[in-house]
Amino acid sequence: KFRHDKRVYLGALKYVPHAVYKLLENMPMPWEQVRNVKVLYHITGAISFVNEIPWVIEPVYAAQWGTMWIMMRREKRDRRHFKRMRFPPFDDEEPPLDYGDNILDVEPLEAINMELDPEDDEAVYDWFYDHKPLQYSKHVNGPSYRRWRLNVPIMSTLYRLAGQLQSDLLDRNYFHLFEKKSFFTAKALNMAIPGGPKFEPLFRDMGADEEDWNEFNDINKIIIRHQIRTEYKVQFPFLYNSRPRKVRLAPYHNPP
Repeated sequence: KFRHDKRVYLGALKYVPHAVYKLLENMPMPWEQVRNVKVLYHITGAISFVNEIPWVIEPVYAAQWGTMWIMMRREKRDRRHFKRMRFPPFDDEEPPLDYGDNILDVEPLEAINMELDPEDDEAVYDWFYDHKPLQYSKHVNGPSYRRWRLNVPIMSTLYRLAGQLQSDLLDRNYFHLFEKKSFFTAKALNMAIPGGPKFEPLFRDMGADEEDWNEFNDINKIIIRHQIRTEYKVQFPFLYNSRPRKVRLAPYHNPP
């Protein structure tokens, strides 16, 4: 029996990261005190999974977090003994906390809800902090929660509540060389835009010099003696690179 159990537990180890991922994914939000979920468990008790996908309606979710941002700012302002958590929380010598002894009996804290105005927020007042709001209404396709269609009063209220998290940048030129197409090009050319992300190279043979030709025996090659800036190579990949592959052309300027 011991050998069988050992085999089961070792086999379950492979799926522990996924179990932790599903647990984190379905964590209750600050505006929920508790969340009940479906759990899938192995008959031996070796591993359990949360068997749910936390679907959300994007504008509602953004508005909920927008109100949380305001409430957390207020909490920080009013709390006397506010201290940021320092990582790692446990010292090397400290044993891990036992869930049954320390956490199981503790009552969950009250949910954080911002007081909505019955008149100004009338469109969302009744359901804003529900778990899966509008699930059985005409605005959502049903229990699968895949498609939603909200009317103008609801959307305008949600936009106002989410104002803290919404960007007020309307000029797309602000994101010049900092959008998907530029990143794809940078990855394809194996370059890093200054101040931008670094990627694994898309092509591993970038450094291999072609023996057949070089700048001295190729009559068509443009010889540029000084160092070319990375921004130029990403913005004009066909002009400033010897061998552009899988590059995307991003707009140079968007008219106002």
